[in-house]
Amino acid sequence: MKKQETKKTIEAFSAYLQKKDHTIPWVLLMGEKGSGKTTLLYYLLSSNRDKVFPDTALNWIDISYGAEWFKLIDLGKEILTDEKITEYFLSIADGIVYVINGESDESLRESTVQFHNIVDKIPSDVPLLVMINKRDPDREINLSQVLSNYDLGRISSPTDPRSFHFEICTIMTGEGIYRAFDWFVSKLMAYEGYHEIVNVHRVLIYDVNGLLDFDAQFSNITDSEQDAVLITGLLSALNSMTRTLFKDSSFLDVVTVGDYSMVLVSSKQKICCLFVERGGAIGKAKQIAEMILDRYLEEGESGRIAIENIVEESKHKDEDISI
Repeated sequence: MKKQETKKTIEAFSAYLQKKDHTIPWVLLMGEKGSGKTTLLYYLLSSNRDKVFPDTALNWIDISYGAEWFKLIDLGKEILTDEKITEYFLSIADGIVYVINGESDESLRESTVQFHNIVDKIPSDVPLLVMINKRDPDREINLSQVLSNYDLGRISSPTDPRSFHFEICTIMTGEGIYRAFDWFVSKLMAYEGYHEIVNVHRVLIYDVNGLLDFDAQFSNITDSEQDAVLITGLLSALNSMTRTLFKDSSFLDVVTVGDYSMVLVSSKQKICCLFVERGGAIGKAKQIAEMILDRYLEEGESGRIAIENIVEESKHKDEDISI
């Protein structure tokens, strides 16, 4: 599509938006070409980690996160070159997600100018989530250097008291995404504590073949051994299917059914499944599942009391570590 045609299309779309009911938060997804922002969009839609998606002029998609919904607006590079159109979308957004290319120290330095040009135009009452996408999970990023280069302290200073959080992540693997969006969605919904408490109803641990090794219940959401066996068999089959469809690097991590979500983590041929309430903090739930699985791998069945203590502690709030 030619630039002039793109501009006319966006102008028409802007007129359409002015008539559109604004019943859920509108979130603007921004970042330079190649930063990983469109991959992030598709990850939120499908947890697909293995594809590189083509550029589009505009994506306008409803996203479900826990029990909440928001509309994600992804602007293509042609739109971002038009300052007036960009400013218009900034003015209608309820929240901004900005993805920075953290592939190398050079790419981090090159991103600072555009980042500050955008931040200076964001209203101070709009929550801002900054995600530094390092691509390589093993790459070390100097946190103090990032804080200095992007002047992140100024963004959250008393003179500019916006709601702001940044996360160093690896979008292709999902690392950091849930932590970041737990915070972001809580700010969008103006519901403090949304991301801090996890109510675990049941813990299941099974092997990759679907054989149940451990079962601890904390409510009567499912209350029979047969239920547990059926659940582990189903999840094992789904895991096998996702690996077949999306290659070996894919792993089923969250399944939501009705009022509950099943959060899964794996290690050493074992899989831990946590039943939590839909809309709970997925990021924290995954951290709890990792702690439980680590304890089980160390102590086996004798670690049951310690695992129960981990679940009990999960009901309490964490300290807010966001900037």
